[in-house]
Amino acid sequence: HFLSWVLCYTPERTSRQPKAPDSNVLKAEVGFDPLVLGQRFCDWFFKMLNSQNPSMGQQPQDWGPQHFWPDAKLITDEQVEELLGAEQVSLRLLTLTREERLFLSPNLQPHGLKALASPHGLVLVAVAGTIHRDKACLGIFEQMFGLISSPLDGNSWKIKFVNMKIRGQNAVEGMEVVAPTLNYNSTELQGLLTLCRYWV
Repeated sequence: HFLSWVLCYTPERTSRQPKAPDSNVLKAEVGFDPLVLGQRFCDWFFKMLNSQNPSMGQQPQDWGPQHFWPDAKLITDEQVEELLGAEQVSLRLLTLTREERLFLSPNLQPHGLKALASPHGLVLVAVAGTIHRDKACLGIFEQMFGLISSPLDGNSWKIKFVNMKIRGQNAVEGMEVVAPTLNYNSTELQGLLTLCRYWV
């Protein structure tokens, strides 16, 4: 099962209107709607990660360990690989786009994205998407995140946990792929949300 990133928020900020995220730092100054937070976070994260892909011809955004907590953890399929620490987690994710030249396209529609919040401020964001290289679709992925806002860094969100599951398929160039549906249901996410209270 997935772990992931967790968002803490300050109650007095909930009345503020959402602000457009900076391209390099995602602030926790948005109205507290878990789904809106999930959409904004995924849009910010995947744009930043995909910009590291040389084949995209984009100016790379400011990717690095500064977006992760020092004890951040990355777990891949069925715990085949587990990395601990901001530097290691950041570099492993960077390898996907910079070295392997993958492009991760998240499905931000309701059937591809779910987000839940706990009374303690934790938010789990689960998203499904497709993986591409050049014109070929290589497969689909599911990823769950947990975020924690850092009051010492202007309430920017930092990554605490990441869990990623990748399912390959026969690569067909130019083939249109139906947007993948997230396999997690709300009950499973609620169970994980309860567990996450003890991880942070």
